[in-house]
Amino acid sequence: MRSLTVFIPGLFGPDIAIHPDDLPSLPALDWFLSRGICHSIKQISPSYTLCELFGLSSQQRDHPVAAISRLSDDNQHPEGLWLRADPVHVSADRDGLILIDNNRFTLNQRDALALAADINLLFEPYGISIEVPAPTRWYLRVNEDYEIRTVPIDSIVGKDILPFMPTGDDRINVIQLMNDIQMTLHNSDVNKRREQEKQLPINSVWFWGYGELPKIIDRHWSFVVSDEILAKGLSMVAATPFEYLPESYTALKDKGLSYNGLIVLNSFQKFCYYHDLEGWIEALLSTESNWFVPLLHSLKNKQIDKLTIRTDVNSVTIDSACRYKIWKKKKNIHSFKNN
Repeated sequence: MRSLTVFIPGLFGPDIAIHPDDLPSLPALDWFLSRGICHSIKQISPSYTLCELFGLSSQQRDHPVAAISRLSDDNQHPEGLWLRADPVHVSADRDGLILIDNNRFTLNQRDALALAADINLLFEPYGISIEVPAPTRWYLRVNEDYEIRTVPIDSIVGKDILPFMPTGDDRINVIQLMNDIQMTLHNSDVNKRREQEKQLPINSVWFWGYGELPKIIDRHWSFVVSDEILAKGLSMVAATPFEYLPESYTALKDKGLSYNGLIVLNSFQKFCYYHDLEGWIEALLSTESNWFVPLLHSLKNKQIDKLTIRTDVNSVTIDSACRYKIWKKKKNIHSFKNN
């Protein structure tokens, strides 16, 4: 059995009205949507869905995204409890305090380290510090177990942060940390320069993904292909072969006669966050030619037995028998968005 799951959060575009005439021709994707078996999905966040695709379950606490992605960044077991403390810009407008992530600003490693150094002066009395392995991925290792529940950053970008602040018995301590960090960043020389250069200042961090690295989890996939740091970390925890995402499906090496593989395409979310219709359409065209067309070719030529396209709103499963279901009603992205 040769089975592929392709996880594409944001495939169905931003939550805005789209006229069918604005959509490009996507014959391969339309074929999948028309012939496949579709199920609706309610997703909390792409990051959490990815964790669940690896078999991680979470009830009253966070998925430990911070520790998992820290493992991927450092290639060493991160001991203890971790929070992602990602740098963000928070903008006040009539809709509240809107979180803007790194899809709308650039931040180099030098400035990221300088900002973290300012914050770490604040943290010295507490024996904790911000770590910056990458400019837009910051981490805080805490020295006590907080009773908190956080909200993943990829579920609140472009939204008012106030309804999504940490909850739990220790929420006041964590929120106070965020407030202290905001005051420190406000006075940062880096941010003063960024404002002079008409760049968005980094005026806050977003805490999320709290917890410790899970023990080795059962292997759900034969291999994982992605450009997503969390997917790499989950593959390491699950002892699953991982390779970086190539430009197209045809560039992947032959996986043999039996496999259950996961491919993660992460090119759509940034357009959905900010209602960027033009960028989303360009991503659709690229994914159609580089992924959907060769996947359809492989399915029709029986090089793949089963294909599942998993998005943030639904799941579409296609097998070789679907090519004979010519009686099924033709569907496209527009018909799905208007259901």
